[in-house]
Amino acid sequence: MKVDLHNHTYLCKHAVGIMDDYIEKAIKEKIDILGFSDHNPMKYDKKHRMENKYKKDYIQMFEDAKMKYNNKIKLLFAYEFDYLDYGMNKKLLKEDVDYLIGSVHFLNQFLVDDPKMIKEYKKGKNLFKNVDATTLWNNYFEQIRKMAKTEYFNIVGHIDLVKILTNEEPKKDIRLIAKDALKEIKKSGMAVEINASGLRKSVKDTYPSKKLLEEIYSYDIPITFGSDSHAVEHVGYKKDYCEKFAKNIGYTNCVYFEKKEMIKVKF
Repeated sequence: MKVDLHNHTYLCKHAVGIMDDYIEKAIKEKIDILGFSDHNPMKYDKKHRMENKYKKDYIQMFEDAKMKYNNKIKLLFAYEFDYLDYGMNKKLLKEDVDYLIGSVHFLNQFLVDDPKMIKEYKKGKNLFKNVDATTLWNNYFEQIRKMAKTEYFNIVGHIDLVKILTNEEPKKDIRLIAKDALKEIKKSGMAVEINASGLRKSVKDTYPSKKLLEEIYSYDIPITFGSDSHAVEHVGYKKDYCEKFAKNIGYTNCVYFEKKEMIKVKF
């Protein structure tokens, strides 16, 4: 089974394309299960997410697509949620969806993968004066741990996204940095996605890295796959590469969620 659970649409403002085009591309890529997971509406960082007033449109577009493509592909409905210490839309967290991706994009209210922040980090400016990679990695995985501890979410999104900011390994072993977060992920019953978007970006690596996925495998944490599409051509991006990567670690099954129930399939 080919699974891709992380896809966005134009509604999140920094992606392009309508659902039908994503679905048509997925069918061409022989993807069996496709999930839409636009960024959740919230008051913070409005330029990178769906507005609350368009939530009904998102739901209706999905229902229309599900009817239209019923015999061609399995479609799933979700949101990608930003975990924030300073407040989340708990009403939306409880809505009737197939799954929720929990992601950390922010540290101390700055966007980890913002090109401006990446430049500031490289130059050691402003927020990043005397801040080293290990500190940022530690802080990032502490947020991942707290996100998992809430038990609101089904999938961990791009678990080591912070590497796009630092573009360097921390001095401390990543397996030690991630240990408490992985324990909490295991306890919460979440899956970790193999996210292909890093292969399209400057890090030229999957989220997670090989070393981190080996550690995830040692905890017997299930995986799923996500292209993190923000354009139609991203759907199914490097899917064969990602599957081979997972198999080389030892995985033979991945999971998807339907009405938040985990379902395991061979890939």
